[in-house]
Amino acid sequence: MPPGGGLADLHLHYEGSLPLSEMTRLARERGHRYADAAVFERERAAMRGTSDFLELYRQVCGIPRGPEDHLGLAEGMSGELARHGVARAEVYVSPEIFARMGQDPDACLEAVAAGFAKGEAGGGARCRILLDAVRHWGVESAARVLDLQERRRLPGVVGFGIGGDEAAAPARMFVGIYERARGLGLRTSVHAGEWAGADSVRDALDFLRPDRIDHGVRAIEDPELVRRLAGEGIVLNVAPTGNVATGVVPSWAAHPLPRLLAHGVAVALSADDTLLFATTTAGEYRVARDLPGVTSSHRRAMAQNAWKAAFAPPEEIVEGLRRLEPMDLETL
Repeated sequence: MPPGGGLADLHLHYEGSLPLSEMTRLARERGHRYADAAVFERERAAMRGTSDFLELYRQVCGIPRGPEDHLGLAEGMSGELARHGVARAEVYVSPEIFARMGQDPDACLEAVAAGFAKGEAGGGARCRILLDAVRHWGVESAARVLDLQERRRLPGVVGFGIGGDEAAAPARMFVGIYERARGLGLRTSVHAGEWAGADSVRDALDFLRPDRIDHGVRAIEDPELVRRLAGEGIVLNVAPTGNVATGVVPSWAAHPLPRLLAHGVAVALSADDTLLFATTTAGEYRVARDLPGVTSSHRRAMAQNAWKAAFAPPEEIVEGLRRLEPMDLETL
């Protein structure tokens, strides 16, 4: 276990969580306008919804050019996460993004895995890879992601999930993909109930049978679904800062986190995209501290849920919970 803090974050995206200093350094080398951090920060501050977020993400994805870049960026991410109190991170990495940027997806994924391992060896967070398929790129794109895993079986890859536009393709289209992912020994998650409503969460549960759900906050629109989530103990990896930034909820006061907790839904907090949302995992716990109805017991339970739902060996989960015990979550 890395020597840093005791938090686990199960829902981070690789390009969206690069350290700002590493991103701007590489942008200078590549002649990208984000070489000036002030330009990036202005565009980040101007984000007003999904389209702004996706454009910002697209710009960041265009900065790295190949495996050597990704090796250094992944190492830097591991160190940055540890400095902000994260001991374990599960990070979505999309080989199809590499391919669309004209890069070799196999080589780039291998470089990310190597960078994470190098970062951990140097005292950084233990980062594990969730292979990411983009829903609006379709089933064939998702199949290529699993083809890569079948070819390479890279160490450090522990799970599979789909993100992207929930309205672009129904969950039932990906039933075979999720069955295949499980057949390859991967645990599964899915983005649902973020940009689409409660039906998106229900369909994900019914058709894809994921181990956990990323976001899921719009389940609050359906009381029966909320009862189901609480009864089945499905963990939602909720990212409050990102939800407000992308317009999933109109304000902090409107965020459904307190209501989900009040109904007994298992929640773990996550930062989602630390770079794009100017947050950290610890920062999400600070945000939760200020939401009415979220108690210190809730915050402790959410931090524990993050470890309990990790795609990690049982002994690492036990050790993570042990390390979490002495942490003062009120002073993060």
